[in-house]
Amino acid sequence: MYQYQSKVRLGSVTLNVVNLELETQYYQEFLGMDILNQDETGVDLGSEKAQTKLIRLEKVKSDDTKAYGLYHLALVLPSRSDLGNFLKHLLENEFPIVGAANHGYSEAIYLEDLEGNGIEVYQDNDEKLWDKQADKIIGITEKLDAESLLTIATESENKYKLPAQTRMGHLHLTVENVVEATNFYQQLFEMTEKFAVHSASWISSGNYHHHFAFNNWAGVNLNNRTTDLPGLLEFIIYVDDEAFFNQIKEHAKQMARLQSADENKLIIEDLSGNEIIVKLE
Repeated sequence: MYQYQSKVRLGSVTLNVVNLELETQYYQEFLGMDILNQDETGVDLGSEKAQTKLIRLEKVKSDDTKAYGLYHLALVLPSRSDLGNFLKHLLENEFPIVGAANHGYSEAIYLEDLEGNGIEVYQDNDEKLWDKQADKIIGITEKLDAESLLTIATESENKYKLPAQTRMGHLHLTVENVVEATNFYQQLFEMTEKFAVHSASWISSGNYHHHFAFNNWAGVNLNNRTTDLPGLLEFIIYVDDEAFFNQIKEHAKQMARLQSADENKLIIEDLSGNEIIVKLE
């Protein structure tokens, strides 16, 4: 069992990119990530201090992006002051910000990398402040209190580094059918819907506000993901209970989405062609 009584935790996300060199530079300079490993096909990025891989970039040749996949990946910082430091870093370097918001349960800053992959960097507000109604957690979109964040940012003469305790908080995916995608992930990982509107939904394991979100804002009749397309390739989900791991395997089999399985690793393809790697730890 993980934080917020969750049965899962999110691991690293792999993105296919056309320009590996520039994208690597983006994640180093904009997000303060370190290169953890580099090989002929890609780069692992994250925190060198914690030896935590957050993102892998894989080089591809195709530049066709007309497919379902990533809306944004979301990195959760350890504290509100860390979000203040990140905002200060962006403003001082005049890095472009796509958006920012107070969602009630969290405060978030939104970016896009050089190839249009969405990135959310956020901090979770105290759970006591979340708007819980029965089994739902209601999200809002209000103005981010940037001034308050900047007042608690700390001074540093060193180059900005992403905090070592940063982790992958959630994934927001673009899909053709929100209801079908929601049902798939709910059944696969035994998650519950925390919030929904007509065109989007938010689901989680345990008491978290969401581990996954889905929307159809990209439109209909796009292609499913394939391994040679830029954008989301795969992501890792960790579980720490063998019985639950086996339940996930059976759910995937029943839905005919299980690609491969061994004693501590499953590869599952979702309805949009995204590859889910489930690891037992």
